[in-house]
Amino acid sequence: MAMKFKRKESVRRGVKHLACKRLGKALEHLRHCQELEAVHEVRKDIKQLRALLRLVREAMPYSQYRFCSRRLRKAGAELGVARDAHVKLNALRNLVSHYRSELPPASLADLKRLLAADCRDQQSRLSVAHTPGKVRKILADLCDDRRSFRIKCSGWAAIGPGIKRSYRCGRRAFKQARNTERAEDFHEWRKRVKDLFYQIGLLKPIWPEQLAAAEAELKHLGDYLGDDHDLVLLTEPGMAKRFRRRARAEASELAQLVARRQRELRDKAIALGSRFYREKPSLFCKRLSQYWAHWRDKSSRKPITA
Repeated sequence: MAMKFKRKESVRRGVKHLACKRLGKALEHLRHCQELEAVHEVRKDIKQLRALLRLVREAMPYSQYRFCSRRLRKAGAELGVARDAHVKLNALRNLVSHYRSELPPASLADLKRLLAADCRDQQSRLSVAHTPGKVRKILADLCDDRRSFRIKCSGWAAIGPGIKRSYRCGRRAFKQARNTERAEDFHEWRKRVKDLFYQIGLLKPIWPEQLAAAEAELKHLGDYLGDDHDLVLLTEPGMAKRFRRRARAEASELAQLVARRQRELRDKAIALGSRFYREKPSLFCKRLSQYWAHWRDKSSRKPITA
């Protein structure tokens, strides 16, 4: 379900409508949370909601923004461990698949079995801890609360500052990651890329050709940075220690493969980031505001109330 603004709908109404639709989608995914893939989908829904919230941050009372942000963060955190178990197993499988022409059959099999067992354990824990029910209550309360995602103004004034902030923060995070090459800086950059990716998707109807190209670049950038972060989870100290206990030779091979793959991913991300962030934030936002004005002006014979 793509989130995007409609020409004939005010921004104020559109934000509330989009938030309720995405909350409904998350609640639907929660019905299948006995599968870790569904947990992953709920987390993605929550990330889209947080990106929408950041988009209209300047147009909301700060207390209400903080309330919504905290509730969404809490909902995502409840599912974080289960989601990480799913991600680690997929990251290992994808890593082996990427280098399959160089690796013998059944490479890193012991580590795969260990991560598969972790997934089964987390699936069981979800039910025992009643985690889906807890998350469902948080999201349902947000959906029912008339104050959530209510904004004080509308039109471009409600979303322009959020777009500018997302691009500016992403640009800064890119420079920081490029300069330091620290995992935490690449992860921070990834979060800002994801925000802008979802926000550009919301705006895509205002100039489909131009913004579809920007969305595609952000998608590639997010994939590179996301794959990099998934590999970071595989090599964090706690996991590395468990791997060495289980299969020392495989753990050593994994560390070498991860380092090699991360170098590839980060080089691609930095090259793409250098192109994408060439514009200054003010120019980037001004261009989008012009697209927006043109789109809204031609949308109807009579003026649209923003």
